[in-house]
Amino acid sequence: MSFARAYEENEVGPELRRIYAELRTNFDLPFVPTLFKNMAAAPPYLKGMWRDLAPVAASREFHAASAALDDFVRAQAIGGVWRLRDQERMLAEQKISTNDMPVLAGVVGIFVRTLPPLLLFARLMQSGLHGGQKGRVTSGKQAPALSRLVTLHVPNEREASLRAWLIYADIRRTLKTRSVMSLFRALSPFPSYLASAWMDSKTVLADRDFQRAGEEVSQRAVALLRGIPVRDHAELLKELSAEQARDVRETVEDFLRTVPALALLSVVWRRSFYDAKERKAA
Repeated sequence: MSFARAYEENEVGPELRRIYAELRTNFDLPFVPTLFKNMAAAPPYLKGMWRDLAPVAASREFHAASAALDDFVRAQAIGGVWRLRDQERMLAEQKISTNDMPVLAGVVGIFVRTLPPLLLFARLMQSGLHGGQKGRVTSGKQAPALSRLVTLHVPNEREASLRAWLIYADIRRTLKTRSVMSLFRALSPFPSYLASAWMDSKTVLADRDFQRAGEEVSQRAVALLRGIPVRDHAELLKELSAEQARDVRETVEDFLRTVPALALLSVVWRRSFYDAKERKAA
């Protein structure tokens, strides 16, 4: 059974807080992804894994692979026929102010840029858990503006209102996952909007062509990681109990089952904010 509890910064010790900060900087994120907060349930693994893969995540090769996967995901989304309803119109119907609409669009946009590198990184974690792979990377220079300037509050599942909790239950059931991804939890302060967007998302996720496109995203991620190294992480698992070692593996697999489709969905979702304007202009 995979880890379901996400440990926030105020719940972990100084060393894990430092790793959380480094994760934000390396991926240039305004939040710490749930995958790593879940892994805080097994500190020896999280520390050892990050010690191994932090230089890889900062490398030129990894950033080039992330950019290539990002382009591929966007191309898949643009080439498909999938759409959510006009988001601005839906938000207006729910009495959400016009000033808040760009903010919500920006939140979805953050996940458009976030999910491709996280998918690649999770694939590296999976490779480490299955013996690792050889390769070589060169150090890269970073200018992580987003992580330095912006903090995105992603409410913990325990902070959810009853309505949000019911939506979370449906998300977990539909995606067959134990944790609700940050993409949805970030929007939980607007439960009416989250409910509407999720119902549209369910329709898209159930589309067979969309599922095939998600599988292609997953396959492209594997291809892009050739030549990017990760050590055999078996020694890290020896520091854990048998149950924890199993949970580490299942948590990574759970994440990888979900993220390719959500990476694609986030682009479709973001485009739905301005798609109606583009059609009018055309």
